[in-house]
Amino acid sequence: MAVAISDIGKEVRSILYGAKDGVFQYDQKLSYSTRTADGVQLVLNAIRKDEKADLSLRTVYNYGNYGLNATFTTSDKVHVLASLDKIAPGVKVSLSATLPDKESGKLLVDYINQHVHLKTSVGMTTQPKVTVSAASGYQNIVFGGEVAYSTEKSAVCNYGLALGLHAGDSQLAVHLQDKCETLKFMAAHNVSKDKMLAAEITRPVAGGDVTFNLGIARRMENGALLKTKIDHTGTLSALYEQRLSTGEKFVLSTQLDTLNIGGKAPKVGFALDLA
Repeated sequence: MAVAISDIGKEVRSILYGAKDGVFQYDQKLSYSTRTADGVQLVLNAIRKDEKADLSLRTVYNYGNYGLNATFTTSDKVHVLASLDKIAPGVKVSLSATLPDKESGKLLVDYINQHVHLKTSVGMTTQPKVTVSAASGYQNIVFGGEVAYSTEKSAVCNYGLALGLHAGDSQLAVHLQDKCETLKFMAAHNVSKDKMLAAEITRPVAGGDVTFNLGIARRMENGALLKTKIDHTGTLSALYEQRLSTGEKFVLSTQLDTLNIGGKAPKVGFALDLA
């Protein structure tokens, strides 16, 4: 199946920032998940940042082609996502909103087949913003484009292009973002079955400051994940993640400013996911 434009360079983002696993966490986070007899998944998250603690409860229910995802927070907001898959061959329709914000509603439509992946997002307001993206590929080459149109301004407010090479142990991607004014180069390489390297370089097309992220990830024999990355500011980050045989997952992260070691205390955070 064709990939979405957001998946071009996905392996690089997974190494540098995390995805399902390997997410750097500099606060204190505790998660507990369970499932009811009716098939409703419940996920309770508690996050402590500085002196503030936030709680959230996420509920997920899927029945056939229907899906409902709702997250309740202590900030009196409810994030809701309802979806209907296979409304037609390859078509998935979703509605998302953050209550009680009346301007947050979005209609999302995905269409995917062997050759193309189309995504459309329409704001549910009187003057909505419409975003359309399309991606396709041939053999190991993938490419796509995205455009956003503001009905309030009656003008295109953003657009971009992406090109990627997904071949064997390597993944290369080039993104032109922010009305094609920002160039982002991404590369990932599997040195071995348990060691991966990644790099991300960003610069304005017209010239200017260059930013970068370099990272390495390694899977240990016991299944633990080790990650280290450094960026253009000299910020060094490290992560250790271990999933226990009973299903629990523990993550320890730290971040250090290598250019100001004595003047700035390192950040240390952890996350414990109780299955």
